[in-house]
Amino acid sequence: MQSGSVAGAGGTKPALRLGIIGCGPRGLAAVEHALASLPRCSIDIFDPSPWPAAGPNFALDETACCRLNLRACDVDIPALALPEHPSFSDWLCQTTAHAAEEYPPRHLLGEYLHSRFSALLASFPMALAHHQQVVTKARRDASGWWLATHMGEYGPYDELVLAMGQPVTQPDSTWQRWCAQAVGCGVTLAPAYPGHALQQKAARWSGKTVAIRGLGLAALDVLAILTLGQGGRFSGGRYIRSGAEPAVILPFSLDGMPPLPKPVQALESRFDLTGGEAALLGDALTRALDLGPDAALAKVRRALAIPAQRLTGEDPTGWLKVECDTAGAQDSARSPLAVLRDGIDMAAGRKPASVGYCIGQIWRKFQPDLRRIFLASDGPAETRAAILGFDRGLKRMTYGPPLTSARLMLALADDGLVQLAVADDPKIKLTAQGWVLNKHSYAQVMIDAVLPPPRLDVIDDPLIRAFRSDGVLRENKATGGIDVDDAGRASEGLAVLGRLTEGRSIAADSIHDCFGVMTRNWARGMVRAAEPVHGSDGPDV
Repeated sequence: MQSGSVAGAGGTKPALRLGIIGCGPRGLAAVEHALASLPRCSIDIFDPSPWPAAGPNFALDETACCRLNLRACDVDIPALALPEHPSFSDWLCQTTAHAAEEYPPRHLLGEYLHSRFSALLASFPMALAHHQQVVTKARRDASGWWLATHMGEYGPYDELVLAMGQPVTQPDSTWQRWCAQAVGCGVTLAPAYPGHALQQKAARWSGKTVAIRGLGLAALDVLAILTLGQGGRFSGGRYIRSGAEPAVILPFSLDGMPPLPKPVQALESRFDLTGGEAALLGDALTRALDLGPDAALAKVRRALAIPAQRLTGEDPTGWLKVECDTAGAQDSARSPLAVLRDGIDMAAGRKPASVGYCIGQIWRKFQPDLRRIFLASDGPAETRAAILGFDRGLKRMTYGPPLTSARLMLALADDGLVQLAVADDPKIKLTAQGWVLNKHSYAQVMIDAVLPPPRLDVIDDPLIRAFRSDGVLRENKATGGIDVDDAGRASEGLAVLGRLTEGRSIAADSIHDCFGVMTRNWARGMVRAAEPVHGSDGPDV
């Protein structure tokens, strides 16, 4: 058996022995919070990536076609254990030629996060260790937790943290059926990520019809990979073909509506809440989470209506009611291209922002308070599920893409290379000629750009399956995610951080949430756990 690190900073006995499984941005956040709160702790990290802290979303070998949907200047993540480490924007200026880009490639954020991790390793060599291995089993005895990998067993640990991002998930029934049928049809199925792998595969799809299942941010990455990644150029609002692109690209979703872009920087302050509006909305959400679902949504709607009416001069009550009943139904009578054009014009300031667009931007700016208030609440599961559903529906605007990405989609549509399709997955048929979309389009390639739901019952990771079977992890009643408290604690000595905690958490897919309230609460819990052991000689906080 291999033991975890036994010496902390200064050679003293560590305050706490931690095992962190998974080290993307959230794993890095856990490490930084732990080292800042408990400088004498001992941390073993288990992650197979050669670039700890980047995670698959920001992998250093990812294609430059995949870009941040957050401005570089808005990436505000505190360097907790190493306060002197530069911000992301400063790091871009110092080390790359991308400082002038509003939305740089995602791999650059991965390089930055990995640089922070490397600096931690250098500064805390006796407290921090990275094992480039996959944990397959865990057990607990009187001494603590033990973790097994193909290299052996490690431990014991006082606390385990699962920071695995999106583990391997069972494909949904539609994708399973297509995989089974595809064997005899000579068609191709491919995941959207990793993007660099998709870009290599796409080089063989020239002249073919390619369908993209899903019309969120991932679909925009895929569009860039299939076009710019094959040598095409976007210039002067027009797409210039390289000749290596597919014949036609068919992105589709249940409503066929594309996400709307974020406003240009000059318009951002227009959507800011006043101090009174922010306080009113925060108070409304706090009270709403103790009510039933319908009353809760009504209370949030009333608070949102005040800033929306101030910004537009229109009564947003009807729009908000429809949004709560069926997200996006307000645009069902319009074509996807009309919605996209309007979204681009509103984001660029060429057209007054609609009620819906204003509400989306207001809700985006409310996200930090939303996460904090939602996490602190212990309200009814049905109410939390209703608020989660409302937030999920608005993501088509709150998590909107850069304006350039939306303009690329429009240029591709104007060129005829992209056709936006409305299709209900179960009704799509796979024949010998390919997938049949809207009765006359046959696709020979299908790309899955749908993010799996954060539900415990569909996760296919052996460690999580074992934890679930043993009752160590339980489902959250609101969403089917993992049930935790506000510090991520799922069981004694076991915490979970990330999107798998949706139900207790909300809007957890943001890079800022990685370093947010739940991770901070977890670190504070570690301090409390260490204090009884060390008494007056406990760790400096």
